[in-house]
Amino acid sequence: MGLFGRKNKNQESKKQASELIIMEQILDDDEKAAMLVNELKNGHPLVINFEELDLMGANKFLAFFTGATYALDGRTLKINEATYLFARNVDFEDGSLMNFLNELE
Repeated sequence: MGLFGRKNKNQESKKQASELIIMEQILDDDEKAAMLVNELKNGHPLVINFEELDLMGANKFLAFFTGATYALDGRTLKINEATYLFARNVDFEDGSLMNFLNELE
């Protein structure tokens, strides 16, 4: 904070993690899955629904997203039988993701 209370540009533009969530219905598309992991790397938590996939496809993509999340020092949280939240641990720091999950109940 400066002499006159001026905010740093990073403080002004920082959004809550819940405002950055990307929600997707995943299909059997490896390219789309890789693009979504890039979004996760860039700070966008993912809410992914797997219900359109057969059991083997859902398990494949669940393992892919879970592994990527682990590699990024993150967490995977089950929302319901077919929907999961994938986010880096740093994305949980502002509390907005947990508020988002609590509002879903």
